[in-house]
Order: sequence, then C-alpha cells, then structure tokens
Amino acid sequence: MPVAACKLLTHKGQYSTCYIKVPDVDAKLPAIKVDGHYYSLFRRFGHGAATMKALGKLAQNGDQLALIKQENGSYTIWAWEADAQEFKPPRDAGRAWPTHGPATCLMLGDAHQYHQCYVQVPDLALPIVAIHYTDRFYSVYQPALDETAALELAAQLTGRGNDCAIASTPKGFAVCLWEPEAMPKASSEVSN
Repeated sequence: MPVAACKLLTHKGQYSTCYIKVPDVDAKLPAIKVDGHYYSLFRRFGHGAATMKALGKLAQNGDQLALIKQENGSYTIWAWEADAQEFKPPRDAGRAWPTHGPATCLMLGDAHQYHQCYVQVPDLALPIVAIHYTDRFYSVYQPALDETAALELAAQLTGRGNDCAIASTPKGFAVCLWEPEAMPKASSEVSN
C-alpha cells in the first residue's frame, strides 16, 4: 500500500512561491518550489486533525506532498507536480534565492502499511521499539501524540535533516526516526 512522502516546511527559507503551468490545466496555478520540485496548492485546513485525515487519504494514493504550518495555526497542503513548468511573468520580479527543503517525512496513515518490531542500533545497549516499512526501520521516538504535536515534532526533526515517519497507531500518532544501521531482533531476543 502506498504512502505519502511529505516535506514539512517550517520557514520561508525552505521554499519559494511561484506560479506554474501543468499540462492538464489551462490556468496558471499557485505553487511552491522546494529542492527544485514544484508543488501546487491542494487545500488549506484549520487544524491538525483535519490535516492528518487529509494526509492519510493522500497517502493511500502515494502522493508526494509538502505541508506548511501558517502563523495562525492552520495548515496548507501542496501536491507535487511532476510535469510542471514555472510561469514566468513578462518582467522578472527580482532575484530568486536558492531554497533548501527539509528531509522527508513518510505519512503512514494505516497500520497495515508497517509492522512493529524491535531493532538493535549501534549506539544503544538494549533493543528498541521500531516500525518496519519496506526495507527501512524507524525507531519510535515519541508515541501517543495528537495530530498537531506529531506534525510539529516531525517538522523539527526533518528540519534538522532527520528522515522520519509519522505512524497512525491505536493510541494516537507516533513520530519515528529512520535508523540506517538498525538490525532486526526477534522478540525472544529482547529481555524485559
């Protein structure tokens, strides 16, 4: 089942605003540019719960997304446009500064998309709880968060360059960090 790869944008230096043209739409679209890729405006949401619900639905399509938290606490979702071309006005508006987006956050909205396990990482003596998605292990950094807290924590972590995932669980949302050197452990190998 597909998941959404999402850029959690926390400040203006991570993206630039522009207008784009896409093959299937005649009008120019408001967009942002992150790491050389264009994202068109999808929708604005008033709070974290509605945002996470929408991200969960988009995750089922495997969309690549960008999310901006506004100063008033609302969120704006932007969808990646693979075939976009930037709309250039007749006169250049000024110098365009390069932007550098954050690391990617996977949105795992369905528990069937991953499974919980234990992993051993080189810098810890004891195994830790993790989730396994495709060929990657993500240690559970903070479990049982509400939507807004999960989005804010993940934005902080990806802003520092950490690949992470937000996993939907029966007790809320878990923010998890990618562990590139993790080795799986059988539950019989884990001591209490």
